[in-house]
Amino acid sequence: MGIVLGPNQYGKAETRVVRIVRDTARHEIRDLNVSTALRGDFASAHTAGDQSHVLPTDTQKNTAFAYAKKHGVTSPEDYALALGRRLLEATPAARGATIGVEEYAWDRIDVDGAGHDHAFVRRGGEVRTTRVDLTGDRAVVVSGLKDLVVLKSTGSEFKGFLRDEYTTLPDADDRILATALRAEWRYAGATGVDWDATYAAVRALLLATFATTYSRALQETLYAMGRAVLEAHEDIAEISFSAPNKHHFLVDLAPFGLDNPGEVFVAADRPYGLIEATVTRSGLEAFNDQPAEVARPLLLTCLDVPRWADEVLARRPYDHLAEVEERMLEVALTITDDELEHALARHPRIGERADAARHDVDHSTREQSGVDRSDADVVRRLEEGNRAYEERFGQVFIIRAAGREAPEILDELQRRLDNTDDDERVETINQLAQIALLRVREVLA
Repeated sequence: MGIVLGPNQYGKAETRVVRIVRDTARHEIRDLNVSTALRGDFASAHTAGDQSHVLPTDTQKNTAFAYAKKHGVTSPEDYALALGRRLLEATPAARGATIGVEEYAWDRIDVDGAGHDHAFVRRGGEVRTTRVDLTGDRAVVVSGLKDLVVLKSTGSEFKGFLRDEYTTLPDADDRILATALRAEWRYAGATGVDWDATYAAVRALLLATFATTYSRALQETLYAMGRAVLEAHEDIAEISFSAPNKHHFLVDLAPFGLDNPGEVFVAADRPYGLIEATVTRSGLEAFNDQPAEVARPLLLTCLDVPRWADEVLARRPYDHLAEVEERMLEVALTITDDELEHALARHPRIGERADAARHDVDHSTREQSGVDRSDADVVRRLEEGNRAYEERFGQVFIIRAAGREAPEILDELQRRLDNTDDDERVETINQLAQIALLRVREVLA
């Protein structure tokens, strides 16, 4: 059994960078916690101790400090993009960089009703976050916040839930809803965004929606918050939440002869419910916005031809699903013999069980194996037809099985045995494209 090095990266974690802007008598402060990581061709460092391609983590730390001065920190996102590009430029063996930034907020100390020019008090709790991933010319920016502790003292219920013999929780018509919110939103692009203004707007929208939405569950509140953000900000592709439920339990004051009409609670920090959810744009809009590293594998489950997937993605954005389908068919017609052989290698024989396939069970495999096998005569005829077809053309028989009964598939198999090699190549590609279209329609519906 061979042993090889798997995925790896290296970098400098949690470099504390504080940038004071002294251009005027009224100073500004940006307080950052910066983590950097490089990934690429660093195998020799692991297997042979060869450091010749490794930019030291100490250099990454120094660059983080230098770029706080040289480039400046107008926003965590802008700074992270510049820092990541510099590290990739300095490290030829690196194929990608991930820059994570946390920003701690400071407020001006109030003196005689006005914020002091150069005295600040650090704001407690909430932290602004940014994660930038760079690969070549592509940049993915994910911004967010964490530890934003929010509470509403009414306007929330939790009842009608599933019960079994271990359920003791009573229905709650009126309860405290509290959480330490973590939210991350991914931008559709990395240019033309006012990072600070968008952050402030998203934060304000999250708080306003939390406050004004009647909540039948924390899940419902998170969805409402995510929907509000996506409706208001077209440049945001999706938003994810992690929300621990900060439970508050009513204290029984009856032993002391006191009523407690929802006024005195005990705050319990453990154990806690943890609710997580992602709200994303649906269908074609999401397909247009997805990073290539997300959309490309999806297309390859439809048709395993990398060039085909790349050329379909290169035409984004699409205005209509029909345009996607037209482009898919257009590129499919240019598939080479080698690409066709590669694509067919993923397919089982028609009617073959999915678990008997030689490769990962993807949509196309399930589609080919979906023929009814309850009729022994049909199974026998399919096996005989597959053998005859493979002897004739040297490849597996491909047909869009969805919507077709076994007799129709058998008739098509017999008909295509009379095709010329060139005609069968065209029909095979057409069927592969039809299977791919079915899958894409499912995803973008």
